Amino acid sequence: MADQDLEKPLRTREPARKVSGRLLPKDGVGVAAGVVIGILLIVAGWGVLVSDPLGGEPTATATIERRAPARPAGAPAAAPGGGHGEEKAAEAKPETSRDGVPIVNAGEPMPKAGPVIIRVPGADENGAAKPAGAPSGPPATVQTAMLEDSKFGALPRIAADGKRPMDAYARPQAALRQPKVALVVTGLGVGKDATAEAVKSLPGEVTLAFSPYGSDVAEQIARARRDGHEALIQAPMEPFAYPSNDPGPQTLLTTLPASANLDRLRWTLGRASGYVGVAPLAGGRFLQADDALAPIFTEIARRGLLFVAQGQQESRFAVLAEQSGLPALRAAAPIDATPEAASIDGALADLERDAKANGTAIGLASATPLTLKRIEIWRAGLAQRGVSLVPLTAALKPQGPS
Repeated sequence: MADQDLEKPLRTREPARKVSGRLLPKDGVGVAAGVVIGILLIVAGWGVLVSDPLGGEPTATATIERRAPARPAGAPAAAPGGGHGEEKAAEAKPETSRDGVPIVNAGEPMPKAGPVIIRVPGADENGAAKPAGAPSGPPATVQTAMLEDSKFGALPRIAADGKRPMDAYARPQAALRQPKVALVVTGLGVGKDATAEAVKSLPGEVTLAFSPYGSDVAEQIARARRDGHEALIQAPMEPFAYPSNDPGPQTLLTTLPASANLDRLRWTLGRASGYVGVAPLAGGRFLQADDALAPIFTEIARRGLLFVAQGQQESRFAVLAEQSGLPALRAAAPIDATPEAASIDGALADLERDAKANGTAIGLASATPLTLKRIEIWRAGLAQRGVSLVPLTAALKPQGPS
């Protein structure tokens, strides 16, 4: 009997299970699972093999680009070539594509597929909406055509088409017939709090001059330009009391050869970009030394920049600048040489009188809280007194490229 049991088949018939009112073999569960897995594999394979699973569904990827509104008729253009309201009549045509991606204005028909850049009017280059009537400032973008690589960083230069940085980065200014005062606040870039307060509180017409020794001077100049200010970089120059009065390790000295002074100047120029010119940091003795000053002025001129400094009638720097082809401006003594409210107010009144007598006057100032407050009070009624506050480049006489 035991032998017969060993010869019996191992598989035995099991009773069927009743599912939902009908019979289903127990191994039917595996069949159903196989069907589900097969369907999932087909879907996954379709997603891998077909790049666009949606087939003919229309799709588009949009990048929003903000753009300033069109210039009203008769208003001064804020073209990158900027200047004093004497812009070219022809305006650049807007882009129609960028890197192969079409550019359309908001409200225009969109492409049926593919990426697109949408322009949104009424905003500046950074995407922030401008309030109606807001004054325009220098172009925010630094133009690579006016940059030259060097061991000191990117240096300004005149572009191949003759455009100079002093023109490209000027604050647009309408032509004015009434007397003009240009005000330059110097010594910025080292004290962050004082610099931030000057940029915030001063109107865009005030030009800001930055020391090259600030750790983030490039960023600070860029911020000042975004807020509408023209900017200058200050070149440390030998004062009369040197070395007891030392403007720093990159000071241009009358005792150094021209090559060494040029290297120090280029170090200063490479600290930032987007400025319209150079102002001295100290420099009383250096500005009186023709032999030392001549190659410096030639270098500044060939880079398409202007120069401004305090100067008395007996100073020769203006004569030397003219010989070098350098657009140069002579400023009066600093308005806050005596740091008292009455003295500052008197110096500002003198600037007004000089402007009315000569058409233009240029003042220098520091960024102390007292000076900033007196400037704010002074400028409040300036227009009613028949005088305009203008950026420094507007104080230049019309002049062609160097």
